[in-house]
Amino acid sequence: MITLKEVSKSYKKKEVLAPTTLEIEEGGAYGIVGPNGAGKSTLLKLIASLERPTKGTIYYQGKSYTSSVKNVRQSIGYIPQEIALYEELTVKEQLDFWSNISPKKIDDAFVQNMKQTLRLDEVANQRIQYLSGGWKRKLNLCVGLIHNPSICLLDEPTAGIDLAAKEDILTWLKALHQQGKTLLYISHDRHELHTLSDQFIVLLNGHVVFHDDKEVFHRTKSQLLKNQEEHQELEKILSYL
Repeated sequence: MITLKEVSKSYKKKEVLAPTTLEIEEGGAYGIVGPNGAGKSTLLKLIASLERPTKGTIYYQGKSYTSSVKNVRQSIGYIPQEIALYEELTVKEQLDFWSNISPKKIDDAFVQNMKQTLRLDEVANQRIQYLSGGWKRKLNLCVGLIHNPSICLLDEPTAGIDLAAKEDILTWLKALHQQGKTLLYISHDRHELHTLSDQFIVLLNGHVVFHDDKEVFHRTKSQLLKNQEEHQELEKILSYL
């Protein structure tokens, strides 16, 4: 469904993502792992069309991103690490605002199901500035997916929150996967990665060093560790998985 062909990204001559070729299959769930600075967030931003490749081409359903930007953006929901909410609004006002400006028709049943799973009705009339981090993370997720996208890109969506809020988010993401959505998910949490992912994408210094399903990963992990043994941080992450 999404194809990256020799896609790279550089900032001021510093290459943060080396030429990368990937196939993202419809309905797949991809756990993206690697040390800090490995290029994980850059990869997601490129797929979200928030960044343009320095070189190479990204295709969606056989068409290049540049020729189908509107269709790409309506099909993608991107959840950044940073919480992007209007703090002075209530939860209900926030959701109403994003629903009203969405260029894509809102599926009310989908939104209601998402709110119920994330329990946002419990705080519907509270202002964002007074909510805990867990509630903000759940609302941030709801806002990013309010247009019912087929592709969900998530950059550490449960970072720094309590276990109850984390489980609500994981429950909803599992439901989305069961509905046939495509998930690409950055996390440092072993439980989350194994709960949500069918496949792993492992990055190191801007290079994809592994991309395959979890079973292949576990069969070949020892060889991967041997190949990357000089990189202690990656070795720690892979050993943990």
